[in-house]
Amino acid sequence: MALHWMHLLPIDRYVVRTSSFINGVDRKILTLLYQPLIGAIAHSLYLALLSELESDQYTSTETTHKTLMTMMGLPLDKIYEERKKLEGIGLLNVYKHKHDDDITYLYELQKPFSPQEFFKDDVLSVYLYNRVGKHRYLQLRERFTISKVDKDEFKDITLSFGDVFTSLHHSEISSQQGEISSSLAIDHQNHDIISNDDDKGSYKILENAFDFSLLIAYLSNMINPTTLLTEKVKETIVRLAFVYRIDPFEMSKIIQDSLLHDDTVDLDVMREKVKNWYKFTYESEPPGLGLRTHPEKYRTMSDKKPTSEEEEMILHYETVSPLTLLESKSSDGAKVPLGDARIVEALLLDYKLLPGVANVLIDFILEINDMKLTKSYVEKIAGQWARKNVKTVKEAMDLAKGEYKKRGQWDLGIAETAATKEKPVKQRANNSNRYVRKDRLPKWLTEEKKEAKPQQDDDIAKVKEELEEKLKRLKSQRKQEG
Repeated sequence: MALHWMHLLPIDRYVVRTSSFINGVDRKILTLLYQPLIGAIAHSLYLALLSELESDQYTSTETTHKTLMTMMGLPLDKIYEERKKLEGIGLLNVYKHKHDDDITYLYELQKPFSPQEFFKDDVLSVYLYNRVGKHRYLQLRERFTISKVDKDEFKDITLSFGDVFTSLHHSEISSQQGEISSSLAIDHQNHDIISNDDDKGSYKILENAFDFSLLIAYLSNMINPTTLLTEKVKETIVRLAFVYRIDPFEMSKIIQDSLLHDDTVDLDVMREKVKNWYKFTYESEPPGLGLRTHPEKYRTMSDKKPTSEEEEMILHYETVSPLTLLESKSSDGAKVPLGDARIVEALLLDYKLLPGVANVLIDFILEINDMKLTKSYVEKIAGQWARKNVKTVKEAMDLAKGEYKKRGQWDLGIAETAATKEKPVKQRANNSNRYVRKDRLPKWLTEEKKEAKPQQDDDIAKVKEELEEKLKRLKSQRKQEG
């Protein structure tokens, strides 16, 4: 189980650095566009690091993480988790330097995207839409929108550089040639020039998340993949495939529909076709943003091999995403219905359940409810688990076992009450277990009930023995009275 202290300690030192201007507009972009995606604490961490850079300084003094903990009023594990959000979304690059036992981190703050880049980005724009909803999304976009002006109605009378300034005489240049050359030279090996937007860092989606070899195999033989798959095209494909969950086969058809006459891809057309494909497949809702798998710090099977079926299930729940788990439940590989996907998203976003915990809840509901995700039942249990602050898969499985046991006793009681006066004892016994599908329920869910059964049998036998003893005494008493 990976803990924050394996990566970061309060005595570890850090330096904050930036290579570009971060101004008031950037802060507004961070608050309005990025904060809904990363949360208020990650947003505050970015600003706290930025505050360590004094005016016109681009490198801070060295300090410890203990200072940062005191400034933010947060434990180090929380700071570490929130730092990862900044890294993932492209707002922070982290570098580590180790000398003997001393560790120093370099935190390089990155400028946020400009509004134009953000709303054109295939990943961030969709996730913002999903998080804040259509109305708020359009409001935010409107705040960063200006009306176009038809410049054809105007005459461009802007003066050129040469209209205003004169060049140096060659004699002036010759006399200062050595001084000019030495002054203009930049030591690129040891120094960087502060930039505004150029060379800005961004979040990364690894290329190996998409199988390009399979994509090339699906493309027509008439297409030259070397010419087609430029770095820009590949980057766009990876991002679109990541957000809209498109496999190489579907992507190959979309690409071929987006080709220009010279074997190049019109990226705007490709984006539009991807969105149309998604609408046709999943209706009009955008894909949701959620954590992929269970966080490393709450895993219990990271560094050990499973030795039982229960441990195998824990490992499975910890390493699979909730949507993938739902897809695996379909025998024909059908896509997850939009309604079920929305329930999963609510578990992660509204009830703040971790993915592994959500997996246990989903699997539990499906098994006891004839493979149906009933929203009201899901929300009832999700609310209980959220209040109990369940963080590990093992905790969730123990709660599911308890819920299953209670449900079994409730079903048994209802069946007995309804049938007691109308049916023979043998038939009642058959009916009392009609809700329990032992052939489909996983062992980890039923083993607790199996363990409890011998005890229940003993209790029943004891009660039966006491009743028979009372009956004997009653008969004996009646004989004596007679």
